[in-house]
Amino acid sequence: MTADLIIRGARIIDGTGLPGFTGDVEVRDGRIVRVGRVRGTAAAKVIDADGLDLTPGFVDVHTHYDAQLHFESSASPSSWHGVTTVLTGNCGFTLAPSKPEDLDWLVLMLAKVEGMSADALRAGVNFGGGTLGDYLRLLDGRIGVNMASYVGHAAVRRWVMGAEASEREATADEIVAMQALVDEAMREGALGLSTSQLDVHADHEGRPVPPNLASAAEIVALSSVLAGYDEGALEHLCRSFALGYDASDRQLLADMARASGGKSLHANLLLRFTNDPDSWRTCLDVLEGYAREGLRVYPMASANPKGLHLALSDTILLDEMTSFRETLALPMPERMRALADPGVRARLRRDFDAGNRQLAFAWKDLLVASVRDSKNAALVGRSVGDLARERGQDGLDTFLDVASSEDLETVFVIDRPVSQADRDVIRFLLAHPLTMPGSSDGGAHVNTFCGADYTTRVLTEYVDDEFTFEHAVRRLSAVPAATIGLWDRGEIRPGAKADLVLLDRSKLAVGPARLLRDFPTGAARMVWEQRGYVATIVNGEVIIDDGKPTGATPGEVLRFNQ
Repeated sequence: MTADLIIRGARIIDGTGLPGFTGDVEVRDGRIVRVGRVRGTAAAKVIDADGLDLTPGFVDVHTHYDAQLHFESSASPSSWHGVTTVLTGNCGFTLAPSKPEDLDWLVLMLAKVEGMSADALRAGVNFGGGTLGDYLRLLDGRIGVNMASYVGHAAVRRWVMGAEASEREATADEIVAMQALVDEAMREGALGLSTSQLDVHADHEGRPVPPNLASAAEIVALSSVLAGYDEGALEHLCRSFALGYDASDRQLLADMARASGGKSLHANLLLRFTNDPDSWRTCLDVLEGYAREGLRVYPMASANPKGLHLALSDTILLDEMTSFRETLALPMPERMRALADPGVRARLRRDFDAGNRQLAFAWKDLLVASVRDSKNAALVGRSVGDLARERGQDGLDTFLDVASSEDLETVFVIDRPVSQADRDVIRFLLAHPLTMPGSSDGGAHVNTFCGADYTTRVLTEYVDDEFTFEHAVRRLSAVPAATIGLWDRGEIRPGAKADLVLLDRSKLAVGPARLLRDFPTGAARMVWEQRGYVATIVNGEVIIDDGKPTGATPGEVLRFNQ
């Protein structure tokens, strides 16, 4: 029998963490059928992999590609960096379930909170409302990567409560109605329920997003729906995670995990915050306590640089400060007038100087990244702090003056170099048994940052004698796959799905960052290039060949409990 694909002579890093070995891999009907030496078998496609490493495809557990996949099938740039499976609908934000009359509100909310272009979503997503199952069916046969989706708490709440979902707690009857919607989504193949309660999440009108108004009882009740299913997972980003979890959030995480019938719960990112560099340790202590109780709560470990881009024309990075959130939600002409008002600036200054926020930065850390007008070209690369001293102003006035001179289109970057202390924490967390590398946030905040490079950074910047290449590959593939029950992905072995990455380790590197305008309506996005990836293979078909998409769409919409 002719094979579909044979990869010959690769150094196979099989995802178990064991040392690599040289061998061949045979693929038929999207699955691996032989690993070792393949002789006497013809194949439709043969790849000579001498001198190359072959790894399982990487699994990214925190993305927002559910919208992008409608108009860009390969989930780039994540697939450029070896990702073959993406979990979508994180943070409680999905476009389904939705009533037709609520869909545009969900688009605008998603665009604001997750840093997407509303015009691109309207033009690129051909969905008129319906259930999560209706939404997922639109992607069948049309995607290059595999994808699974949570059902988002925000959409569920909006369906049941309408506009009041952004105003108040739910009644007991409304919670029952929401449980029915979550149950429907689970029957249609949803991975589980996602939610979040971050203060930085405000909608396009400056109001809290629906999950932020939910009581703990509501979230636990919705989590309990998963107890009726064999498969599933939860995701929740707690309000206080940057501070090490307060008592109420510690209780909520445990109650969610218990109510779900022992399902895994994907939690927040662990990293060193500027205003509380040890909060990650407090979080980890709590999560280790859960593990000793038998609860499955898994955080992510970030290997990304800390640079974040912002332009006052469209950003959420300042939204946890009430005065900024309200001012930046104004229509553009009113926003410009408000930002020039000394009284408004005084309120903004008080909020900024208070410093009690998760994303804290100093004016010296805020650099001008790009300008619209050539007259401002000399500002590029300069810090707001330095410019303020030269102008005899404080940082806020300089920041707003520069931005306002270009109708708020000036792009700034929060530029905090990764210190050795940061790297030590990252290396420790990447190797910790409870964590998974992440979070790309792929498909979101595309005008703010790109996190799809995390896989490549793990493999090139943090591998050493203790955290070996084989262990790093396992944590990018088999470990995240196991947390959601993808038992036939994440390893190279007979019977597993043929999600594979072929790479040249000697050339592997993160390339330069670029700004592309290739989304519908010409919307812009930031991407990280890469070097060293030879092919990304999904279900036995090459979707990225030497960094270029092939246009193949072998990806599967992964449905659970079917």
